[in-house]
Amino acid sequence: MANKLTIPYRMRWWGWGVDGNDKPITPSSEKLLQQEIGMSLEANNPPRDISEVSIPEGRLNDDDVAALSGIVGEENVATDHDTRVKHAVGRSYADLARLRAAKLDVAPDAVVLPKNEQQIVDLFKVCSERKIAIVAFGGGTSVVGGVEAVDGGLGKAIAVSMVAFDKILEINEVAGTATVETGVFGPDLEEALAAKGFTAGHFPQSFEYSTVGGWVSCRSAGQESSGYGRIDRNVIGMRVVTPAGTMEFRDMPSSASGPNPRELFLGSEGTLGIITHVTIALNKRPKKMLFDTYFFDGFDEAASVLRKLEQDGHIPHLARLSDEKETHFGLTQLAKGSLSENLAKYLDMRGIEHPCMVLFGFAQTDAVGARVARERLATRLLGKKCVRVGAIPGMTWVNHRFSSPYLRDVMMTRRVGVDTLETATTWDQASELRRKIIERMEAAGEAHGTPVYVFCHISHMYESGCSLYFTYFFRETEGEILQQWMDIKSAASNAMMEFGGTITHHHGVGQDHSPQYYVENTELFTKVMRAVKAELDPAASSTRPSSPPARARWRSVTTAR
Repeated sequence: MANKLTIPYRMRWWGWGVDGNDKPITPSSEKLLQQEIGMSLEANNPPRDISEVSIPEGRLNDDDVAALSGIVGEENVATDHDTRVKHAVGRSYADLARLRAAKLDVAPDAVVLPKNEQQIVDLFKVCSERKIAIVAFGGGTSVVGGVEAVDGGLGKAIAVSMVAFDKILEINEVAGTATVETGVFGPDLEEALAAKGFTAGHFPQSFEYSTVGGWVSCRSAGQESSGYGRIDRNVIGMRVVTPAGTMEFRDMPSSASGPNPRELFLGSEGTLGIITHVTIALNKRPKKMLFDTYFFDGFDEAASVLRKLEQDGHIPHLARLSDEKETHFGLTQLAKGSLSENLAKYLDMRGIEHPCMVLFGFAQTDAVGARVARERLATRLLGKKCVRVGAIPGMTWVNHRFSSPYLRDVMMTRRVGVDTLETATTWDQASELRRKIIERMEAAGEAHGTPVYVFCHISHMYESGCSLYFTYFFRETEGEILQQWMDIKSAASNAMMEFGGTITHHHGVGQDHSPQYYVENTELFTKVMRAVKAELDPAASSTRPSSPPARARWRSVTTAR
Protein backbone atom coordinates (compact mmCIF):
# COMPACT_ATOMS: atom_id res chain seq x y z
CA MET A 1 0.00 0.00 0.00
CA ALA A 2 1.32 3.43 -0.94
CA ASN A 3 2.51 5.63 1.90
CA LYS A 4 0.56 8.85 2.25
CA LEU A 5 2.25 11.98 3.56
CA THR A 6 0.25 13.96 6.09
CA ILE A 7 2.07 17.31 5.96
CA PRO A 8 -0.05 20.36 5.06
CA TYR A 9 0.15 21.62 1.50
CA ARG A 10 -0.61 25.33 1.38
CA MET A 11 -1.86 25.79 -2.17
CA ARG A 12 -4.72 24.12 -3.96
CA TRP A 13 -3.31 21.38 -6.14
CA TRP A 14 -4.61 22.67 -9.48
CA GLY A 15 -3.98 26.43 -9.30
CA TRP A 16 -2.75 29.40 -7.37
CA GLY A 17 -3.32 29.92 -3.67
CA VAL A 18 -6.43 28.69 -1.91
CA ASP A 19 -10.12 28.55 -2.73
CA GLY A 20 -12.33 31.56 -2.13
CA ASN A 21 -10.16 34.21 -3.80
CA ASP A 22 -11.13 33.80 -7.45
CA LYS A 23 -12.97 36.80 -8.82
CA PRO A 24 -14.40 37.23 -12.33
CA ILE A 25 -12.93 39.83 -14.60
CA THR A 26 -14.92 43.02 -14.90
CA PRO A 27 -17.27 43.58 -17.85
CA SER A 28 -14.87 46.23 -19.15
CA SER A 29 -11.94 43.80 -19.11
CA GLU A 30 -14.08 41.11 -20.71
CA LYS A 31 -15.00 43.47 -23.53
CA LEU A 32 -11.36 44.46 -23.98
CA LEU A 33 -10.19 40.83 -24.29
CA GLN A 34 -13.01 40.05 -26.72
CA GLN A 35 -11.71 42.85 -28.92
CA GLU A 36 -8.00 42.09 -28.54
CA ILE A 37 -7.81 38.27 -28.63
CA GLY A 38 -11.31 37.11 -29.57
CA MET A 39 -12.06 35.61 -26.15
CA SER A 40 -15.12 33.37 -26.26
CA LEU A 41 -18.01 34.00 -23.90
CA GLU A 42 -19.06 30.33 -23.93
CA ALA A 43 -15.73 28.55 -23.35
CA ASN A 44 -15.47 26.52 -20.16
CA ASN A 45 -12.54 24.40 -19.01
CA PRO A 46 -12.84 23.88 -15.23
CA PRO A 47 -10.24 21.98 -13.18
CA ARG A 48 -10.64 18.22 -12.90
CA ASP A 49 -10.57 16.05 -9.83
CA ILE A 50 -7.07 15.14 -8.68
CA SER A 51 -7.89 11.45 -9.04
CA GLU A 52 -8.20 11.94 -12.82
CA VAL A 53 -4.63 13.19 -13.25
CA SER A 54 -2.42 10.54 -14.81
CA ILE A 55 1.22 10.36 -13.73
CA PRO A 56 4.02 7.88 -14.45
CA GLU A 57 4.24 4.78 -12.30
CA GLY A 58 6.59 5.13 -9.36
CA ARG A 59 10.03 3.64 -9.98
CA LEU A 60 11.22 3.08 -6.42
CA ASN A 61 11.40 -0.52 -5.28
CA ASP A 62 10.54 -1.72 -1.79
CA ASP A 63 14.18 -1.54 -0.71
CA ASP A 64 14.40 2.09 -1.86
CA VAL A 65 11.32 3.06 0.14
CA ALA A 66 12.60 1.16 3.17
CA ALA A 67 15.96 2.93 2.97
CA LEU A 68 14.29 6.36 2.81
CA SER A 69 11.90 5.42 5.62
CA GLY A 70 14.83 4.31 7.75
CA ILE A 71 16.11 7.89 7.67
CA VAL A 72 13.01 10.03 8.11
CA GLY A 73 10.43 7.52 9.34
CA GLU A 74 7.82 5.64 7.35
CA GLU A 75 5.22 8.34 8.03
CA ASN A 76 7.44 10.90 6.24
CA VAL A 77 7.80 9.07 2.93
CA ALA A 78 4.83 9.37 0.59
CA THR A 79 4.33 7.38 -2.59
CA ASP A 80 0.58 7.89 -2.99
CA HIS A 81 -0.92 9.43 -6.12
CA ASP A 82 -2.28 12.67 -4.63
CA THR A 83 0.92 13.68 -2.83
CA ARG A 84 3.00 12.95 -5.92
CA VAL A 85 0.69 15.11 -8.05
CA LYS A 86 0.86 17.99 -5.56
CA HIS A 87 4.68 17.95 -5.68
CA ALA A 88 5.02 17.28 -9.41
CA VAL A 89 4.94 20.78 -10.89
CA GLY A 90 5.13 24.45 -10.01
CA ARG A 91 2.75 27.23 -10.98
CA SER A 92 3.65 28.36 -14.49
CA TYR A 93 1.03 28.44 -17.22
CA ALA A 94 2.44 25.22 -18.67
CA ASP A 95 2.17 23.52 -15.28
CA LEU A 96 -1.46 24.51 -14.81
CA ALA A 97 -2.37 23.63 -18.39
CA ARG A 98 -1.07 20.10 -17.91
CA LEU A 99 -2.94 19.74 -14.64
CA ARG A 100 -6.17 20.79 -16.36
CA ALA A 101 -5.44 18.31 -19.12
CA ALA A 102 -5.06 15.68 -16.35
CA LYS A 103 -1.79 14.41 -17.77
CA LEU A 104 1.70 14.80 -16.32
CA ASP A 105 4.71 13.23 -17.98
CA VAL A 106 6.86 13.61 -14.88
CA ALA A 107 6.24 13.24 -11.14
CA PRO A 108 8.45 12.45 -8.15
CA ASP A 109 8.63 8.76 -7.34
CA ALA A 110 8.17 9.72 -3.69
CA VAL A 111 7.90 12.81 -1.51
CA VAL A 112 10.14 12.82 1.54
CA LEU A 113 9.85 15.09 4.57
CA PRO A 114 13.13 15.49 6.53
CA LYS A 115 12.90 17.10 9.95
CA ASN A 116 16.55 17.98 10.61
CA GLU A 117 19.84 18.53 8.86
CA GLN A 118 21.29 15.11 9.67
CA GLN A 119 18.40 13.49 7.84
CA ILE A 120 19.26 15.51 4.73
CA VAL A 121 22.89 14.38 5.05
CA ASP A 122 21.71 10.77 5.26
CA LEU A 123 19.29 11.20 2.37
CA PHE A 124 22.12 12.43 0.15
CA LYS A 125 24.19 9.38 1.10
CA VAL A 126 21.44 6.86 0.44
CA CYS A 127 20.27 8.52 -2.77
CA SER A 128 23.83 8.73 -4.10
CA GLU A 129 24.28 5.03 -3.48
CA ARG A 130 20.94 4.13 -5.03
CA LYS A 131 21.15 6.56 -7.95
CA ILE A 132 18.07 8.56 -6.94
CA ALA A 133 17.90 12.22 -7.91
CA ILE A 134 16.79 14.73 -5.26
CA VAL A 135 14.75 17.83 -6.03
CA ALA A 136 14.26 20.34 -3.21
CA PHE A 137 10.65 21.51 -2.86
CA GLY A 138 9.57 24.54 -0.83
CA GLY A 139 6.28 26.27 -1.56
CA GLY A 140 6.09 24.99 -5.13
CA THR A 141 5.58 28.45 -6.66
CA SER A 142 8.24 28.16 -9.39
CA VAL A 143 7.06 29.50 -12.74
CA VAL A 144 10.04 28.23 -14.74
CA GLY A 145 9.95 24.47 -14.17
CA GLY A 146 12.26 24.62 -11.18
CA VAL A 147 10.63 21.95 -8.99
CA GLU A 148 9.92 19.11 -11.42
CA ALA A 149 11.46 15.78 -10.42
CA VAL A 150 13.65 15.36 -13.49
CA ASP A 151 15.95 12.40 -12.82
CA GLY A 152 18.93 13.71 -14.82
CA GLY A 153 19.61 10.28 -16.26
CA LEU A 154 19.61 8.50 -12.90
CA GLY A 155 16.30 6.76 -13.53
CA LYS A 156 14.61 7.70 -10.24
CA ALA A 157 13.79 10.98 -8.50
CA ILE A 158 12.24 12.16 -5.25
CA ALA A 159 10.98 15.52 -4.04
CA VAL A 160 12.37 16.57 -0.66
CA SER A 161 9.86 18.86 1.00
CA MET A 162 11.54 21.49 3.18
CA VAL A 163 8.43 22.74 4.96
CA ALA A 164 9.40 21.09 8.28
CA PHE A 165 12.42 23.45 8.38
CA ASP A 166 10.11 26.16 9.69
CA LYS A 167 11.97 27.60 12.67
CA ILE A 168 13.06 31.20 13.14
CA LEU A 169 16.29 30.49 14.98
CA GLU A 170 17.26 34.01 16.07
CA ILE A 171 16.27 37.63 15.67
CA ASN A 172 19.36 39.65 16.54
CA GLU A 173 18.07 43.10 17.41
CA VAL A 174 21.56 44.54 17.87
CA ALA A 175 22.90 43.42 14.48
CA GLY A 176 19.50 43.79 12.81
CA THR A 177 19.56 40.27 11.38
CA ALA A 178 17.43 37.13 11.47
CA THR A 179 18.63 33.55 11.14
CA VAL A 180 15.88 31.30 9.82
CA GLU A 181 15.44 27.82 8.45
CA THR A 182 14.67 27.81 4.76
CA GLY A 183 11.23 26.22 4.95
CA VAL A 184 9.80 29.32 6.65
CA PHE A 185 7.02 30.93 4.59
CA GLY A 186 6.89 34.67 3.96
CA PRO A 187 3.87 35.55 6.13
CA ASP A 188 5.21 33.53 9.07
CA LEU A 189 8.55 35.33 8.88
CA GLU A 190 6.96 38.78 8.71
CA GLU A 191 4.66 38.04 11.64
CA ALA A 192 7.63 37.13 13.85
CA LEU A 193 9.66 40.14 12.71
CA ALA A 194 6.78 42.58 13.16
CA ALA A 195 6.67 41.76 16.86
CA LYS A 196 10.25 43.10 17.10
CA GLY A 197 9.71 46.14 14.91
CA PHE A 198 11.53 44.70 11.86
CA THR A 199 10.73 43.57 8.34
CA ALA A 200 12.69 41.47 5.88
CA GLY A 201 11.26 43.77 3.21
CA HIS A 202 10.98 40.92 0.73
CA PHE A 203 7.57 40.81 -0.91
CA PRO A 204 7.54 38.88 -4.19
CA GLN A 205 4.12 38.26 -5.74
CA SER A 206 4.44 34.69 -4.42
CA PHE A 207 4.99 36.03 -0.88
CA GLU A 208 2.06 34.20 0.72
CA TYR A 209 3.06 30.76 -0.59
CA SER A 210 6.83 30.84 -1.08
CA THR A 211 9.63 30.05 1.34
CA VAL A 212 12.82 31.79 2.33
CA GLY A 213 14.75 28.94 0.72
CA GLY A 214 12.96 29.55 -2.55
CA TRP A 215 13.76 33.25 -2.42
CA VAL A 216 17.46 32.64 -1.81
CA SER A 217 17.97 29.76 -4.23
CA CYS A 218 16.31 31.70 -7.08
CA ARG A 219 17.80 35.16 -6.33
CA SER A 220 14.34 36.58 -5.87
CA ALA A 221 13.47 40.28 -6.06
CA GLY A 222 10.53 41.53 -4.03
CA GLN A 223 8.15 44.26 -5.13
CA GLU A 224 9.81 46.70 -2.74
CA SER A 225 13.38 45.94 -3.71
CA SER A 226 14.04 49.54 -4.75
CA GLY A 227 13.82 50.35 -1.07
CA TYR A 228 14.94 47.13 0.61
CA GLY A 229 17.13 45.46 -2.01
CA ARG A 230 16.97 42.03 -3.60
CA ILE A 231 17.25 38.95 -1.41
CA ASP A 232 20.78 38.20 -2.62
CA ARG A 233 21.96 41.59 -1.37
CA ASN A 234 20.56 40.89 2.08
CA VAL A 235 21.88 37.36 2.69
CA ILE A 236 24.94 37.60 4.95
CA GLY A 237 25.29 33.97 6.04
CA MET A 238 24.07 30.49 5.19
CA ARG A 239 24.49 26.78 5.78
CA VAL A 240 24.35 24.32 2.88
CA VAL A 241 24.24 20.52 2.82
CA THR A 242 25.70 18.91 -0.31
CA PRO A 243 26.30 15.25 -1.17
CA ALA A 244 30.02 15.90 -0.63
CA GLY A 245 29.61 17.54 2.79
CA THR A 246 28.19 20.50 4.70
CA MET A 247 29.38 24.09 4.44
CA GLU A 248 28.60 27.01 6.70
CA PHE A 249 29.42 30.56 5.72
CA ARG A 250 29.63 32.78 8.77
CA ASP A 251 27.51 35.90 9.12
CA MET A 252 29.54 38.70 7.61
CA PRO A 253 28.25 42.08 6.38
CA SER A 254 31.19 42.24 3.97
CA SER A 255 34.55 40.64 3.34
CA ALA A 256 37.54 40.80 1.00
CA SER A 257 38.34 37.13 1.62
CA GLY A 258 38.33 36.05 -2.01
CA PRO A 259 35.24 35.33 -4.12
CA ASN A 260 32.08 35.30 -2.03
CA PRO A 261 31.14 31.62 -1.51
CA ARG A 262 27.51 32.53 -0.83
CA GLU A 263 27.23 33.64 -4.43
CA LEU A 264 27.78 30.05 -5.56
CA PHE A 265 24.52 28.98 -3.91
CA LEU A 266 22.47 32.14 -4.38
CA GLY A 267 20.59 31.28 -7.55
CA SER A 268 21.77 27.65 -7.64
CA GLU A 269 18.13 26.47 -7.39
CA GLY A 270 18.99 23.34 -5.43
CA THR A 271 21.34 21.93 -8.08
CA LEU A 272 24.45 22.05 -5.86
CA GLY A 273 22.93 21.23 -2.48
CA ILE A 274 20.16 22.15 -0.09
CA ILE A 275 20.34 25.41 1.86
CA THR A 276 19.10 24.64 5.38
CA HIS A 277 19.28 28.06 7.01
CA VAL A 278 20.25 31.62 6.16
CA THR A 279 20.97 34.85 7.98
CA ILE A 280 19.45 37.93 6.38
CA ALA A 281 19.82 41.63 7.11
CA LEU A 282 16.63 43.28 8.34
CA ASN A 283 15.03 46.71 8.02
CA LYS A 284 13.16 48.82 10.53
CA ARG A 285 9.46 48.32 9.97
CA PRO A 286 7.77 51.46 8.58
CA LYS A 287 4.82 52.90 10.45
CA LYS A 288 2.82 53.19 7.25
CA MET A 289 3.38 53.27 3.51
CA LEU A 290 2.03 56.32 1.72
CA PHE A 291 1.31 56.35 -2.01
CA ASP A 292 1.11 58.79 -4.85
CA THR A 293 0.17 58.28 -8.50
CA TYR A 294 1.16 60.05 -11.69
CA PHE A 295 0.18 59.58 -15.31
CA PHE A 296 2.87 60.28 -17.90
CA ASP A 297 2.45 60.64 -21.65
CA GLY A 298 4.03 57.46 -23.00
CA PHE A 299 6.28 54.72 -21.66
CA ASP A 300 9.56 56.14 -22.96
CA GLU A 301 8.96 59.53 -21.36
CA ALA A 302 8.08 57.97 -18.02
CA ALA A 303 11.07 55.61 -18.12
CA SER A 304 13.37 58.55 -18.77
CA VAL A 305 12.05 60.36 -15.70
CA LEU A 306 12.45 57.27 -13.50
CA ARG A 307 16.00 56.75 -14.76
CA LYS A 308 16.94 60.29 -13.77
CA LEU A 309 15.33 59.90 -10.33
CA GLU A 310 17.17 56.62 -9.74
CA GLN A 311 20.54 57.93 -10.89
CA ASP A 312 20.20 61.11 -8.83
CA GLY A 313 19.29 59.11 -5.73
CA HIS A 314 15.72 60.39 -5.56
CA ILE A 315 13.72 57.27 -6.42
CA PRO A 316 11.33 56.50 -3.54
CA HIS A 317 10.95 53.26 -1.66
CA LEU A 318 8.67 51.81 -4.34
CA ALA A 319 8.20 52.81 -7.97
CA ARG A 320 6.23 50.97 -10.61
CA LEU A 321 5.71 52.12 -14.20
CA SER A 322 2.98 50.49 -16.31
CA ASP A 323 3.06 50.89 -20.08
CA GLU A 324 0.05 52.06 -22.09
CA LYS A 325 -1.63 48.66 -22.39
CA GLU A 326 -1.05 47.64 -18.78
CA THR A 327 -2.40 50.99 -17.64
CA HIS A 328 -5.51 50.52 -19.78
CA PHE A 329 -6.10 46.94 -18.63
CA GLY A 330 -5.48 47.83 -15.00
CA LEU A 331 -8.07 50.59 -15.12
CA THR A 332 -10.65 48.35 -16.78
CA GLN A 333 -10.04 45.67 -14.14
CA LEU A 334 -9.89 47.85 -11.03
CA ALA A 335 -11.98 50.91 -11.87
CA LYS A 336 -15.74 50.82 -11.26
CA GLY A 337 -18.44 52.10 -13.56
CA SER A 338 -17.42 55.00 -15.77
CA LEU A 339 -14.39 55.94 -13.66
CA SER A 340 -11.95 54.61 -16.25
CA GLU A 341 -13.59 56.54 -19.10
CA ASN A 342 -13.84 59.73 -17.08
CA LEU A 343 -10.20 59.48 -16.04
CA ALA A 344 -9.15 58.97 -19.68
CA LYS A 345 -11.09 62.07 -20.70
CA TYR A 346 -9.54 64.11 -17.89
CA LEU A 347 -6.02 63.01 -18.81
CA ASP A 348 -6.65 63.82 -22.47
CA MET A 349 -7.74 67.32 -21.46
CA ARG A 350 -4.44 67.64 -19.58
CA GLY A 351 -2.46 66.64 -22.69
CA ILE A 352 -1.79 63.01 -21.69
CA GLU A 353 -2.66 61.20 -24.93
CA HIS A 354 -0.91 57.88 -24.11
CA PRO A 355 -1.42 57.39 -20.36
CA CYS A 356 1.19 55.40 -18.47
CA MET A 357 0.60 55.07 -14.76
CA VAL A 358 3.43 55.35 -12.25
CA LEU A 359 2.85 54.33 -8.63
CA PHE A 360 5.18 55.64 -5.95
CA GLY A 361 5.36 54.28 -2.41
CA PHE A 362 6.97 56.05 0.55
CA ALA A 363 7.84 53.87 3.56
CA GLN A 364 9.85 55.92 6.01
CA THR A 365 9.80 54.74 9.63
CA ASP A 366 7.60 57.71 10.56
CA ALA A 367 4.50 59.00 8.79
CA VAL A 368 5.75 62.58 8.76
CA GLY A 369 8.93 61.55 6.98
CA ALA A 370 6.88 59.68 4.38
CA ARG A 371 4.72 62.74 3.72
CA VAL A 372 7.80 64.94 3.39
CA ALA A 373 9.38 62.50 0.94
CA ARG A 374 6.16 62.41 -1.09
CA GLU A 375 6.02 66.20 -1.43
CA ARG A 376 9.72 66.45 -2.25
CA LEU A 377 9.17 64.07 -5.13
CA ALA A 378 6.18 66.11 -6.28
CA THR A 379 8.44 69.17 -6.37
CA ARG A 380 10.99 67.32 -8.49
CA LEU A 381 8.28 66.34 -10.97
CA LEU A 382 7.10 69.93 -11.47
CA GLY A 383 7.54 70.87 -15.09
CA LYS A 384 7.39 67.26 -16.29
CA LYS A 385 4.60 66.24 -18.62
CA CYS A 386 2.58 64.30 -16.07
CA VAL A 387 -0.61 64.52 -14.04
CA ARG A 388 -0.75 63.77 -10.33
CA VAL A 389 -3.92 61.97 -9.19
CA GLY A 390 -3.20 61.00 -5.58
CA ALA A 391 -3.00 57.91 -3.41
CA ILE A 392 -6.05 55.81 -4.30
CA PRO A 393 -4.55 53.81 -7.23
CA GLY A 394 -1.52 52.92 -5.11
CA MET A 395 -3.66 51.86 -2.19
CA THR A 396 -5.78 49.75 -4.53
CA TRP A 397 -2.68 48.12 -5.98
CA VAL A 398 -1.14 47.24 -2.62
CA ASN A 399 -4.42 45.70 -1.47
CA HIS A 400 -4.48 43.41 -4.53
CA ARG A 401 -0.79 42.84 -5.18
CA PHE A 402 -0.70 39.22 -3.99
CA SER A 403 -4.03 38.25 -5.54
CA SER A 404 -3.22 38.92 -9.21
CA PRO A 405 -2.19 35.29 -9.96
CA TYR A 406 -5.74 34.14 -9.23
CA LEU A 407 -6.80 35.87 -12.45
CA ARG A 408 -4.85 33.28 -14.43
CA ASP A 409 -6.95 30.44 -13.01
CA VAL A 410 -10.16 32.33 -13.78
CA MET A 411 -9.06 32.99 -17.36
CA MET A 412 -7.89 29.41 -17.96
CA THR A 413 -11.38 28.20 -17.08
CA ARG A 414 -12.50 30.45 -19.93
CA ARG A 415 -9.81 28.99 -22.23
CA VAL A 416 -7.61 32.06 -22.17
CA GLY A 417 -3.91 31.53 -21.58
CA VAL A 418 -2.21 33.97 -19.20
CA ASP A 419 1.45 34.00 -18.27
CA THR A 420 4.29 36.32 -17.30
CA LEU A 421 7.97 36.63 -18.15
CA GLU A 422 10.65 39.13 -17.22
CA THR A 423 14.08 40.40 -18.04
CA ALA A 424 16.43 43.27 -17.23
CA THR A 425 18.72 45.47 -19.26
CA THR A 426 20.52 48.80 -19.20
CA TRP A 427 18.57 52.04 -19.49
CA ASP A 428 19.84 52.80 -22.98
CA GLN A 429 18.44 49.49 -24.29
CA ALA A 430 15.24 49.24 -22.25
CA SER A 431 12.77 50.85 -24.66
CA GLU A 432 14.06 49.01 -27.71
CA LEU A 433 14.19 45.67 -25.89
CA ARG A 434 10.60 46.11 -24.72
CA ARG A 435 9.42 46.87 -28.25
CA LYS A 436 11.27 43.93 -29.77
CA ILE A 437 9.98 41.45 -27.20
CA ILE A 438 6.40 42.57 -27.73
CA GLU A 439 6.77 42.45 -31.52
CA ARG A 440 8.17 38.91 -31.42
CA MET A 441 5.48 37.69 -29.01
CA GLU A 442 2.70 39.17 -31.12
CA ALA A 443 4.15 37.60 -34.27
CA ALA A 444 4.33 34.19 -32.57
CA GLY A 445 0.68 34.44 -31.60
CA GLU A 446 -0.38 35.50 -35.07
CA ALA A 447 1.39 32.45 -36.50
CA HIS A 448 -1.14 30.34 -34.60
CA GLY A 449 -4.01 32.57 -35.69
CA THR A 450 -4.49 33.72 -32.10
CA PRO A 451 -3.52 37.32 -31.29
CA VAL A 452 -1.51 37.99 -28.14
CA TYR A 453 -2.33 40.91 -25.86
CA VAL A 454 0.96 41.91 -24.20
CA PHE A 455 1.72 44.57 -21.64
CA CYS A 456 4.74 45.49 -19.56
CA HIS A 457 5.84 47.28 -16.42
CA ILE A 458 9.05 48.34 -14.71
CA SER A 459 9.16 47.56 -11.00
CA HIS A 460 12.87 47.24 -10.19
CA MET A 461 15.38 49.98 -10.91
CA TYR A 462 19.14 50.33 -10.64
CA GLU A 463 21.49 53.14 -11.56
CA SER A 464 22.50 51.33 -14.74
CA GLY A 465 19.19 49.79 -15.78
CA CYS A 466 15.83 48.28 -14.91
CA SER A 467 13.63 45.21 -15.09
CA LEU A 468 10.93 44.66 -17.70
CA TYR A 469 8.02 42.47 -16.59
CA PHE A 470 5.54 41.25 -19.21
CA THR A 471 2.05 39.82 -18.84
CA TYR A 472 0.28 38.34 -21.84
CA PHE A 473 -3.10 36.84 -22.80
CA PHE A 474 -3.94 34.56 -25.71
CA ARG A 475 -6.96 32.53 -26.72
CA GLU A 476 -6.23 28.83 -26.28
CA THR A 477 -6.57 26.52 -29.25
CA GLU A 478 -7.56 23.08 -28.03
CA GLY A 479 -4.83 20.54 -28.67
CA GLU A 480 -2.20 23.25 -29.29
CA ILE A 481 -2.09 25.21 -26.06
CA LEU A 482 1.40 24.21 -24.94
CA GLN A 483 2.75 24.76 -28.44
CA GLN A 484 1.18 28.22 -28.44
CA TRP A 485 2.72 29.00 -25.08
CA MET A 486 6.11 27.57 -26.04
CA ASP A 487 6.29 29.54 -29.28
CA ILE A 488 5.31 32.82 -27.60
CA LYS A 489 7.72 32.33 -24.72
CA SER A 490 10.55 31.21 -27.01
CA ALA A 491 10.06 34.28 -29.19
CA ALA A 492 10.38 36.51 -26.14
CA SER A 493 13.37 34.58 -24.75
CA ASN A 494 15.25 34.74 -28.04
CA ALA A 495 14.57 38.48 -28.29
CA MET A 496 16.08 38.92 -24.84
CA MET A 497 19.26 37.24 -26.01
CA GLU A 498 19.36 39.19 -29.27
CA PHE A 499 18.68 42.67 -27.93
CA GLY A 500 20.65 42.92 -24.71
CA GLY A 501 18.45 41.41 -22.00
CA THR A 502 18.99 38.70 -19.41
CA ILE A 503 16.87 35.56 -19.58
CA THR A 504 15.59 36.22 -16.07
CA HIS A 505 15.68 39.07 -13.59
CA HIS A 506 14.11 37.21 -10.67
CA HIS A 507 12.05 34.17 -11.77
CA GLY A 508 15.10 31.92 -11.96
CA VAL A 509 16.42 29.51 -14.59
CA GLY A 510 14.59 26.24 -13.94
CA GLN A 511 14.11 24.13 -17.03
CA ASP A 512 12.34 26.77 -19.11
CA HIS A 513 15.33 29.10 -19.26
CA SER A 514 18.14 26.58 -19.37
CA PRO A 515 18.70 26.91 -23.16
CA GLN A 516 19.24 30.67 -22.85
CA TYR A 517 21.37 30.19 -19.73
CA TYR A 518 23.89 28.43 -21.94
CA VAL A 519 23.76 31.36 -24.37
CA GLU A 520 23.92 34.15 -21.80
CA ASN A 521 26.87 32.70 -19.90
CA THR A 522 30.11 31.79 -21.61
CA GLU A 523 30.99 28.22 -22.48
CA LEU A 524 33.97 28.45 -20.14
CA PHE A 525 31.78 29.45 -17.20
CA THR A 526 29.46 26.55 -17.98
CA LYS A 527 32.47 24.23 -17.72
CA VAL A 528 33.38 25.80 -14.38
CA MET A 529 29.88 25.16 -13.04
CA ARG A 530 29.99 21.56 -14.25
CA ALA A 531 33.27 21.12 -12.44
CA VAL A 532 31.71 22.50 -9.25
CA LYS A 533 28.76 20.16 -9.71
CA ALA A 534 31.09 17.19 -10.17
CA GLU A 535 32.92 18.06 -6.95
CA LEU A 536 29.80 18.56 -4.84
CA ASP A 537 27.60 15.86 -6.40
CA PRO A 538 29.77 13.23 -8.10
CA ALA A 539 27.06 10.54 -8.31
CA ALA A 540 24.75 12.78 -10.34
CA SER A 541 27.52 14.20 -12.49
CA SER A 542 28.53 10.73 -13.67
CA THR A 543 25.17 10.22 -15.38
CA ARG A 544 23.77 13.69 -15.99
CA PRO A 545 23.58 14.72 -19.66
CA SER A 546 25.85 17.62 -20.63
CA SER A 547 23.04 19.55 -22.34
CA PRO A 548 19.63 20.60 -21.01
CA PRO A 549 17.04 17.79 -21.04
CA ALA A 550 14.09 17.90 -23.42
CA ARG A 551 11.15 19.46 -21.67
CA ALA A 552 8.24 17.11 -21.01
CA ARG A 553 6.22 20.20 -20.10
CA TRP A 554 6.66 21.60 -23.60
CA ARG A 555 4.92 18.70 -25.31
CA SER A 556 1.51 19.48 -26.74
CA VAL A 557 -1.44 18.15 -24.79
CA THR A 558 -5.13 18.11 -25.51
CA THR A 559 -7.70 19.44 -23.10
CA ALA A 560 -10.51 17.40 -24.66
CA ARG A 561 -12.58 15.71 -22.00
